Amino acid sequence: MSADGEHSPTRFAVWRNLVGIATGLSVIVGVLISMTQLVEWINDSKRANVAARLDAFAHVETFLQADAAVRRRGRRFVKEGLPQILPRLETLVAQAGNGEDFYLSPALEDFAAVHHHYEQMGALVKLGYVEFALIFEIVAYPDDYFRAVKPVRDAIAAHWKGMGQPLKDFGANIAYLKSCYEKSRQAAPQPPSCPAP
Repeated sequence: MSADGEHSPTRFAVWRNLVGIATGLSVIVGVLISMTQLVEWINDSKRANVAARLDAFAHVETFLQADAAVRRRGRRFVKEGLPQILPRLETLVAQAGNGEDFYLSPALEDFAAVHHHYEQMGALVKLGYVEFALIFEIVAYPDDYFRAVKPVRDAIAAHWKGMGQPLKDFGANIAYLKSCYEKSRQAAPQPPSCPAP
């Protein structure tokens, strides 16, 4: 203070400068702390993402192990069952009463197992429970099988609820899965992806 009780301009300027420096330092420290927390959050997110992927892969691995057995059943059906069914397809559906009962009949046991497997795989991909890129890399879509059994699928769908009473979305998840494979095959070398559901 000066003799007349007023603050000297130099002391005020010093205090003002010190307050400015302290304020600047607190902002810098706040930014550093925020950056540290952001980096930590990103690292935690990455670890959680890897853990979730590994957990999902464990479930997918079990599912994929079943794929080999399902493929064998599909090949057996095409070689042994399909030649017996195709010439009498409409008659067999009519005898069963509807497409659903025909689908659940012993004659279509292998067909139903394959259909269910790929329908489930398509649903898991469509709903985002399984990344399609993983499926694409380790499961070859059985184009030949589905081409061969198309008449059976069409007959079942056309008469699911009764003769002439269709189930229009029968095999819809398989069709979606097929569209994912088709899009990804055409887009190579881009990462595998699916069309919007």
